[in-house]
Amino acid sequence: MIREGTAAHNLKALMPLLNQQYYARCMFATDDKHPSDLLYGGHIDYIVKQALKNGADPIITLKAATHHAARYFALNNKGAIAPGYLADMVVVDNLTDFNVETVFKRGKVIFDGEVKEFEIPAADDRLIEKCHNTFCLNEVMPDSFKVDGKLGLIGLVSGELLTHNLGTADKIDVENDILKIACIERHKNTNHIGVGYVNGYSLKSGAVATSVAHDSHNIIAVGCTDSDISVAVNAVRNSKGGIAVVDNGKIKALLELPVAGLMSEEPLEKVNEKLEKAKTEAYRLGADKGIDPFMTLSFLSLPVIPSLRITTKGVFDVEKCEFVEKNKI
Repeated sequence: MIREGTAAHNLKALMPLLNQQYYARCMFATDDKHPSDLLYGGHIDYIVKQALKNGADPIITLKAATHHAARYFALNNKGAIAPGYLADMVVVDNLTDFNVETVFKRGKVIFDGEVKEFEIPAADDRLIEKCHNTFCLNEVMPDSFKVDGKLGLIGLVSGELLTHNLGTADKIDVENDILKIACIERHKNTNHIGVGYVNGYSLKSGAVATSVAHDSHNIIAVGCTDSDISVAVNAVRNSKGGIAVVDNGKIKALLELPVAGLMSEEPLEKVNEKLEKAKTEAYRLGADKGIDPFMTLSFLSLPVIPSLRITTKGVFDVEKCEFVEKNKI
């Protein structure tokens, strides 16, 4: 799976695989992409364009984007234009720029410069209600994040999902870019909160919190004070999911994600507007310009990527498969 996403850019390094010897084993993936990248760049079509610009053969590129992905996921009536396949097709102006002119879905035109009306699939009322109520936790207080002793110190790497193991820290030190990071369980009201420290996020004031936190999607937060961290976490909780940026106890930006705490029902343009405002506020508070303040934060709770991660039980050393310091509040 050749990935080109928002936080991870791997296409350039893996381009040599798109040749006659290896391409049959390749498909394209985005993994995680922010709305702005989808809006102004694209999805799989963006990877196709980039591969073509870097000299990949057009037929090899298109097969990796369509047919190989369909085969891998056993979508046996998709991914090709042939008898017995669904007529899901795009028409492009040329194989260099790959600008889409027309889109067919099951043989019907749904885009020819503008999106046509289409029937929205029905969903069970019980599932709709359930996916809008996925938060089960009490409001947190500043004391919820108070811990004593040395905790694991996670070192961010600009442009990468990997982190460094920087040992331990015992307090917030904004001048030396040591901030507190926390992962708050939000599904079962266990009151489990894992706490640690992070270097490389670079906030000078305030806090950031998000419920997009791979793969368990608890709430993950980073900040300069326990007080601002608690305000940011409660803002996400009260919105039934989302991204919050807080400074001096005041919410500076908020993107609500009430569908499972991960998705919005607002139009892409509106979601992107709110997200860009949140990014602007995070950078204004000092977040390192070399990282995406929310996508990077989301991956810090995924305890399978070396070296250190934050979980609801504390900082986890992925390479040693053990907790640096077990802190469950």
